[in-house]
This record gives sequence, structure tokens and C-alpha cells, in this order.
Amino acid sequence: MMNDKPTPQQQGASLDLEWLLTPLLNVPGVIGALLAAQDGLKLAYTRRPSQFADQGLDDETADRMASVISGMYALTNGMADLAGGSARDLQLGLIKHKDWTLFVASAGTGVPEGTPLGLGRNKPEEVECTLGVLTRPTADEGAIGHEMQLLVKGMDRHLRTPTRQPAVDPADGQ
Repeated sequence: MMNDKPTPQQQGASLDLEWLLTPLLNVPGVIGALLAAQDGLKLAYTRRPSQFADQGLDDETADRMASVISGMYALTNGMADLAGGSARDLQLGLIKHKDWTLFVASAGTGVPEGTPLGLGRNKPEEVECTLGVLTRPTADEGAIGHEMQLLVKGMDRHLRTPTRQPAVDPADGQ
């Protein structure tokens, strides 16, 4: 019987990017942060250190949140088709609920080395990434948005993976 759930080895070095997201937990009201590929694969998230911690995400919540923020990215893409622009231009989107707020921003293109690519994707630079931050309703929206934009500006170099060139075989005479 096959197991469809990816192992940490299959997820590759992507989970090593948690350190990039952890500073967001220092902003008052932040519950957790997550980086996802446009196809819903979680790339990194702030982990909950214990079941009693009030910050961080457990694995199941992170999987579900990756799907949600990828869906928001798709909605943005659909709206961009109608009104112009692209989902890459998403600066900040949010959903406000009485118990929480979800912030979403485009986080760049590319995935960390070692991350499996979805079907139909041959190059890491073809994969759009989205950053999601879940907060309490009392969190300062301006501070969250500002910190997200700072993070996104610095994240790009960690997402871009150079396109691999085929090795030249000396026997080919090239």
C-alpha cells in the first residue's frame, strides 16, 4: 500500500525556512505564519512547540492553512484576470473574522532547493509562493502588514533556486 503523505525527506529543505517566519511571532497578536506554494503545498510554518503553547501551528492546521492561502492566491489571480494585473501583484489581502484575522501576501517565485515540484512544473522559478499570517482580532493590522512586507522583501533570495544546467559529457566533444 502506498502512503501519499510526503515524508520530511520528500519535503526536503523547505521546512528549514521556519527561521524566516519565526520573527513574525514577536508581533503582538500573531498566532502563526506559513509559506505555501500556489498548489497548496506548505513550504514552511511556525511550529507550535507544545499542545499548551498559544503560538505556532500544528502540522494539520498548517496543511489546511496552506490550502486556504493558496485558494486566496487563486481568487486574486481570478480577479486580476478581470481587472488587470496578476496575482504576483498581491500586496496584502485579509479576511477578518470575529475570532481571528488572516493576512495573505505574495511571497515571490521559486521554492527552496529540495522541494518537490507539483505536476506540470519543471522549474522552481515557475512556482509562485504565498505568505499567510493568522492573528487574533486585536492584532495591529498595520504592524502585521509592515512586518510581512519586510519579510517578503528578504525572502526572495531564499526561494530562488538556480535553474540546473545539464552536465556536459566530455565524451561528447563539447
